[in-house]
Amino acid sequence: MISGESAFLETLSEPERLHFRHLAMVRPQLPSEGQVHMLEGLARSLASPRLLALMARTPHWLAHWPILLGLAENEATPESIRRDLEMVVSLFDQMREMDKAPASEKQDRSESVKALYSQLNPGLKPVAKLLAKQLAKTVTATGTTQELPPLPTEHPDWEALTTLPEAAPTQPPTQNLDRVGRLARALQTAQPEELLSFLVDPDQELRQTALQNPLVTEELVCQALALCGVPSFFEEVYAEARWYFREPVRDSLQGSPGCPSDLSKRVGLSRHLVAALAHGAPDRTSLRRIVSLFTQLDESEYQFITFWTKRQSPHLLRVVKYFYDRLVRERSGLASALPERGEEGRWATLEERVFLATQATQEEQLRQILKDPDPQVFRLALENPALTPRLLASSIAALDHGRVEVIAAHSSWSEDPMVAEALVHHPHLSEASALHLFTRLQGMKPAIEILRDPRVLHLELKRRALEHLRGLYQAMDIPDRITALRTSGGELMRHLPQEVLQDEETLRRMVADRQLDPGILLRLARNKLTPRAVLEQIAAHPVLMAHAAIMSELLLNPKTPREASMRIWGLLSEAEQHQLLRSPHLPAVLRSLG
Repeated sequence: MISGESAFLETLSEPERLHFRHLAMVRPQLPSEGQVHMLEGLARSLASPRLLALMARTPHWLAHWPILLGLAENEATPESIRRDLEMVVSLFDQMREMDKAPASEKQDRSESVKALYSQLNPGLKPVAKLLAKQLAKTVTATGTTQELPPLPTEHPDWEALTTLPEAAPTQPPTQNLDRVGRLARALQTAQPEELLSFLVDPDQELRQTALQNPLVTEELVCQALALCGVPSFFEEVYAEARWYFREPVRDSLQGSPGCPSDLSKRVGLSRHLVAALAHGAPDRTSLRRIVSLFTQLDESEYQFITFWTKRQSPHLLRVVKYFYDRLVRERSGLASALPERGEEGRWATLEERVFLATQATQEEQLRQILKDPDPQVFRLALENPALTPRLLASSIAALDHGRVEVIAAHSSWSEDPMVAEALVHHPHLSEASALHLFTRLQGMKPAIEILRDPRVLHLELKRRALEHLRGLYQAMDIPDRITALRTSGGELMRHLPQEVLQDEETLRRMVADRQLDPGILLRLARNKLTPRAVLEQIAAHPVLMAHAAIMSELLLNPKTPREASMRIWGLLSEAEQHQLLRSPHLPAVLRSLG
């Protein structure tokens, strides 16, 4: 790999590097049938916006409909790119409906198709034309080369291809809501600009509520850290485990002008230590620098240093433990699980650890034994009668590759559904073991969790989970399908878009429920495959009036019937109308009203 690509790889996380190598290898050539299936799987399951942006900027991949559809359905695809791809999907959906429409409606439908095509991103118009040609003509064995967009150059600019589109300018939150309404809006809003304004709000409760919004992303947190000037917000983000270990968030913590100096120093020392450990200690000066950094390291940063060491340099874990054991810190209330005999600070003998592995009854003792460096002690702990499936499942995430394989091959633990599910989500479990354990998982929930988990890197496992999910859904009757859709929060629409969104009867009966979750209505309103009749039904739903986000998505969906769109437009405030007028995806009929 050339030096430019090597430098670019340094900006990616470890899972992203693995997928990037596959994409970079396939990109310069016409994909084979197997490679198209692989790219479709990546388009649907990748959680990296940068790699999804790279796929969306490769026209000869978009010429394959499953890949384009997968990118449009993946919620991790950058918003502006996903909107453009959804317009292509909607274009072909309208063309399909135009072909089936009565002769009296064909002219109106044709004008709608032309208007929608004129609004497409210029870079996607050739792709749309090519897809239309492929659908319009029968394929014969002529031996003629398939018409495709030009293949990319030999040495592409990876940085430019993976650069995320610029975010829309920050919009202030709704001003006419009381405190209770603002708190509810902070938890439920689906608009990134509004969510960002809540994250940087001076009100602590409002910020903490916004952090619990399921649509908060790493990118959004980094933007908030750069804009916020409230010192306590930085500590709130730092205290959450889901942000604490993410290096972009840690970089934003240190780089923000509003970050408290103490926190910035803590994170900065860890960055210097990680760089020193990665460089190694070729001489005495480097070794002294590493020791000096360890002695200055704050106790709260040892979790990150341990996390980094496990991933990058497992052989240094004993070094980290050595310095942590000698750290000057306040004594915790937890007594050591190991026998306290002999002088202070003595390491427990193997005999003592073996005894504890077989006889321990307390959870804290068993957790410590499962992390013992000796494999023999670990194997004995698995046979301890006091070890419960819940305790073992919660400990699996911290285990290394060898130990999760031992549990996966264990005669009894591998049969337990709770343990099997925790093992399947471990990033270092082999594909063969993961596929074997998947057969023990029943129901929809485990399959959905596998599809949504970015730590699961095995594409074959995700394919089988998708097939399992599809089979379960197709075997259900309508009431069971409605229950499954509501239980999953609409997640089934993301993974089974064709099956769910073509099931018009199920959708109509589900939307008829006046107590339906607004999040499901939002997904249906946003999706360009949702049938027109269902969109019209949503437009009359009583929940609509309380959720401006649903109204906005209906107006941006070109399949929403014109009468419903005109009625909804009149329900919006002038500020909301003005915000929608800035979107290039607003239909021309509504734009003329503004």
